[in-house]
Order: sequence, then structure tokens, then C-alpha cells
Amino acid sequence: MRQLIRLHILAEGQTEERFVKETISEYLGKFQISTDVRSVYTSKDKNRFYRGGLVSYQKAKKDIQSWLKEDSNADARFTTMFDLYALPKDFPLYIESKSIINPYRKVESLENALKKDINDLRFIPYIQLHEFETLVLANPQNLALEYFDSDNGIKTLQAVLNEHKGNRIDK
Repeated sequence: MRQLIRLHILAEGQTEERFVKETISEYLGKFQISTDVRSVYTSKDKNRFYRGGLVSYQKAKKDIQSWLKEDSNADARFTTMFDLYALPKDFPLYIESKSIINPYRKVESLENALKKDINDLRFIPYIQLHEFETLVLANPQNLALEYFDSDNGIKTLQAVLNEHKGNRIDK
């Protein structure tokens, strides 16, 4: 029997966190991969910690490093679920990446810079090329699961996609 792997995912916000909990966890569980997810720590006041939103790379870095220390086991893996859009300006190689035209190369460059900055073999960074929320357009009917009273809006969105022959970019 295969050994269980723990995958810790630091997500940009609550939408991504929910996606991991409700979709990714079940899927990866079939492969003996247990997932744990939390949003980026952003701030705290006297009574509460706040999470969600990638406002500063340094805060995300502290979160990642803290989690790496919490679970120092060799079978644990760590990753991120950050959108390329609106990465904070203090992100590793952020300024240099602006000159990279190919979006896939840009993501690869930023992921490599993040991996190098964190410097832990168990850490495998992931940066989403398109904002996570845009993936909903792959099947607008899925919106009905969240927005019960929005049938007309969902139908309108589907009609626009149909008019433009779906989500294809090679028209």
C-alpha cells in the first residue's frame, strides 16, 4: 500500500480555499494524498486573525515558512495557489517578470523564483495563469450551485459564450 502524503496548500483567498476543500481534496484522496488548505494570513487585531488576499509577499512567505516548520515530516508537501494577476510587487522577480511576454514562461519564472526563495525541497509552488474565478466560465451552469436565484444571469452568460463559440481562443 502506498504511503499517505500530506499536501499543504496556501491559497490566495477563500474561493480557492473552498475549491480545495470541496473539489481537490476528494480527488487527491483517491491517490492517498491528504490535503490541508488555508488562506494567506493578512493581519490581526486584539481578538482575531484575518486571512485572504495576497497583499504582500513577505506575509505569504512567513506563512509558508511557518507551515514548513509546523510539519517538518519528509512526506509532507507544500504548495501555493496564487493568481498571476495582481501578484504583490515584493514577489521574487516581480519586476524582471514584467518583460517576459510569454505568459507561461512568466509563470514558470515566478514559480522558480518562489521555489528558490523558500528553499525547501518539499515546497512546489503553483501560480495560476488566469484568475481562479475565471475558470467558472468553463461551465457557467456550475454557478447555479452557488447562486440559486440567478438563473437568468447564468442563461445570459451561457448565451454570450455560445455566441462567441464558447471559450475557444483559436476561432
